[in-house]
Amino acid sequence: MKNYYFNKNLEFSIENENKQQILKPNQVRIRMRNCGICGSDIHYFLYGENGGRKIQEPLILGHEAAGEILEVGSNIKHLKASDRVAINPALYCNKCNYCKGQKFHLCENVLFFGSASKMPHTQGAFREQFIVDKDQCHLLDISTSFEEAAFAEPFAVALHAAEFVHYKKNPKVLISGCGPIGLLLLKVLLNKVSEKNIYVLDVNENVLKRAKKIGNINTINIDNNPSFVKEYINYFDVCFEASGNTNSINNIVELSKRGADIIQVGNMPGGLIEINYNKVMIKELKIQGSYRFTYEFDKAVKKINKKEYDFQDILTHKFKLENCAEAMKIASDKDKSIKVQVYN
Repeated sequence: MKNYYFNKNLEFSIENENKQQILKPNQVRIRMRNCGICGSDIHYFLYGENGGRKIQEPLILGHEAAGEILEVGSNIKHLKASDRVAINPALYCNKCNYCKGQKFHLCENVLFFGSASKMPHTQGAFREQFIVDKDQCHLLDISTSFEEAAFAEPFAVALHAAEFVHYKKNPKVLISGCGPIGLLLLKVLLNKVSEKNIYVLDVNENVLKRAKKIGNINTINIDNNPSFVKEYINYFDVCFEASGNTNSINNIVELSKRGADIIQVGNMPGGLIEINYNKVMIKELKIQGSYRFTYEFDKAVKKINKKEYDFQDILTHKFKLENCAEAMKIASDKDKSIKVQVYN
């Protein structure tokens, strides 16, 4: 079994794991079939860290995974070998106050696939096989492809962000940042908001053209249209910051009307930004962080199984697992790609 490790020198290495780990009663052995590349993977790949979490030992990247069950533990009755599943990358402790309050995404002891937040690091899905807890497995319909299922995790992130807003009649909505999360959020919002009232900002024409194909919405290249902020000052009821760009949040403060909702979805590099908090106070803006997901993962899988959403217009590249280094390079180039997956 091959594992694809990424190290603090920003290099991939392949290690063969010859000894198969024995399953615990509630564990499941998975053959990875498809895994999407997330912005957090790209941060690790380019900088050796993500959100201040630095790679300190070899790390297997990848957390947007779907696969086939090879073996189940002795306590498991609802799953069997050959079942096809989407994998929730988060293993919650079910003991902390957040878990007891059903706020699992805030779990103090969560183990999250492909993350350097703890030592030892929690290894991800860029490997031929891995073991998960039974609760991380969500069954797929026979008609659901592994490609579709690998969208469950980022789709759940978009669903979670959209849940923070109570959509009044005909709101004006802004999405700043149109990477995969921004585009998935756009798909969700098109079921809640008139497309003529949705505005998408980015600096990349590739993603803006992709957004325009998803819906007849308003797209603005903010680099080419610097006057947009002045022209639409105090205009938007709801703003989603999905770029992680430090300039974006200050533009949003200007663009938001009094009492607007601002949802922060993008991960800010370093986390520290300057913001005009007097305007936040005077306009009574509500700034809400949106982190991962809770029950939305199960909701995402159900919607994918029901074919409620199509993701082919976001998936631009697929690579064999053995070519994961090349996949990461392409995923890092937003002029060439939107969502990239590896498959096994």
